[in-house]
Amino acid sequence: MVKMAAELINYTKEKQRSIIRFLWAEGVPGAQIHLRMSAQYGNKVLSRRIVYEWIEMFKNGRMSVTDAERSERPATATTTRNEEGTLELIHENRRMTFEEIAGRLNVSVGSAFSLIHDSLQFSKVCSRWVPKELTEDRKCKCLDVYSRHLAHYREEGDNCLQ
Repeated sequence: MVKMAAELINYTKEKQRSIIRFLWAEGVPGAQIHLRMSAQYGNKVLSRRIVYEWIEMFKNGRMSVTDAERSERPATATTTRNEEGTLELIHENRRMTFEEIAGRLNVSVGSAFSLIHDSLQFSKVCSRWVPKELTEDRKCKCLDVYSRHLAHYREEGDNCLQ
């Protein structure tokens, strides 16, 4: 076995899987494959168990070294459908917790957090979900209410708001 002078610095999983596939095709045993890769990749090498799992997949006819799409759960829970569902739940009950929303939508609590804070841009105020930004309508309504209160205090001779 010829050892290279320096460890490889480019150690993506796909590249390591390609090496496993190549060496397996040459008939190199799994333990030897892991040993040779450890010499080059150091502590960034795939585990021995993973090496054996990939060898088994290649034996069973797998050709691709990239991760397969998983059917059991979507790659991301921040879909339009989940955003709409979250918005409906919040409008239904503004005091709902992350855990309750996650349970109702069948997503993780972290995904519920991302949907609420990042996608929909809501935050909790006094135990209720409220939009982070005021819309133009709400800004006008706030100014209108403020103006009426200010006019009322002026009429009464109370200058506490000034």
